[in-house]
This record gives sequence, C-alpha cells and structure tokens, in this order.
Amino acid sequence: MKRFLFFPLLIIPIFVFGEGGLPDKPYIYVEGRADIQKPADIVTLRFELVARGPEQPKANHEVQSKANKIFTMLKERKITDNDVIAASIHTEPEFERGENLPYRSGKLIGYKVSRLFEVKVRDVAIFPKLTDELIALGGVEFLGIDGGLAKEKEMENEVWDKALANAREGAEKTLSAMNMKIDSVFAISPVPIPEISSTIFPKDRAGAERVIVTGSNIPTAEEIPPSQYRLAPITVNQIVHVIYLISPAK
Repeated sequence: MKRFLFFPLLIIPIFVFGEGGLPDKPYIYVEGRADIQKPADIVTLRFELVARGPEQPKANHEVQSKANKIFTMLKERKITDNDVIAASIHTEPEFERGENLPYRSGKLIGYKVSRLFEVKVRDVAIFPKLTDELIALGGVEFLGIDGGLAKEKEMENEVWDKALANAREGAEKTLSAMNMKIDSVFAISPVPIPEISSTIFPKDRAGAERVIVTGSNIPTAEEIPPSQYRLAPITVNQIVHVIYLISPAK
C-alpha cells in the first residue's frame, strides 16, 4: 500500500525574512511526503541464554554447552556467522532475598551466567520452528522478535525520490493556478528549514527525518507445531523540504 500526503504549499513574500540566507527572489516553500509499505523479509531474534548453579564454573559450562548447540542449530539452517551476534557473557552472584534483606546482603546461593544473542534470519519461513526449538533447549529467554527489510537502503532511496516528486507535483499545481512557474531549486532538506518553518509552521512536525517503522504482533497462546507469528509490515516514511525559485509564466 502506498500513500502520498500533500502539506500546505505556500508562496512566501520576500519581506517576511530579512536574514538566514533565504532567496532574494520570489520562491515557494514546499513539503513533499511519501511512504512505502512492504512485508518484512528478515526477522531478528533477540534472546538471552541463562544458566544458574551453586558454582560459577558449572553455570558457565552449562551456558557455553547450550551456546554451542545453538551455533550448530543455526549453522544447520544456513544462518551465516555474519548474521549472528553473541559476543558478550555476563556473570553475577545471586543471594537470598527477603522483605527485610537489602540487595546482596543475604546468603550467597549461587551464580547466574548469561549470554545475549541477536540472530538475523533471512528465510522468514523457518523462524517460527527455530523459535520453538530454541525455547525447547531450555534456559532461553526471548527479548524480542523484530521484522525488517533486506533492501532497507534501497527503500529509503526510493521513498526519498517519491517525496521529491511529490513536492515538485504540489508546487507545480499551486503555481499553475497563479500563472507562475518553477525556475530552479534553491534548497532541499530532509528537515524543516528553520527560518521558514518557525514562522509559518510553529508547531513541531513529527517524522521530519527518514525513519523505519516496524513492529510485531506475536501471539501469547502456545500453538504447536509450529507456533504462528504475525509480523507487521515495514513502512518507510520520508518528508522533504524544498525551496523553488519561481517567476511569472510566459
């Protein structure tokens, strides 16, 4: 689904601004908008592998043993090393807790060892079963499942071009009704041009910069086999601010 939204197109008299490097000729200030929405074709799994034990070496051994199983599991599914981040390990003592006991003041009862994983799955079809198998391994605590796009940069460039086209179309439509035309481009910016926006548009407009919007809708009810997930579509939004120099149409 594609949406193109026009914002107010204003021809601003030269005398409104005395400074700020604005044109010394008649101009029109335009906001162009565009967004593109596509289904996610990459899934990022973020989870923590945790083990607890009365002795730190044993807890560490359990974590590292399960981590090796995870690496093997991912390799069997042709997930490359470049798509797996598991660089850190965290250890901490655990103490008895009670209502009247300050943190870490009770009896030492053991240790917690954990490793964070971030796995990028480029074959979206396999991630539900992979998620179930990771949970079945034990000690895996999921932090999030996020959809993404393999060609994110290309989409950003595409929506930028569409926003520019939207700005040009809106400017030409307005100028045509006033018997004027565009001569050249004076300035293009992904953020509001302060000298103009602060006067004409005093309220902040959200989303002025290029932004990726994503989300996930993950059912809480267990459905086996395999579990089902619904990834939200990915939307790339863009606003572009353009100043065109203008003159009467001949």
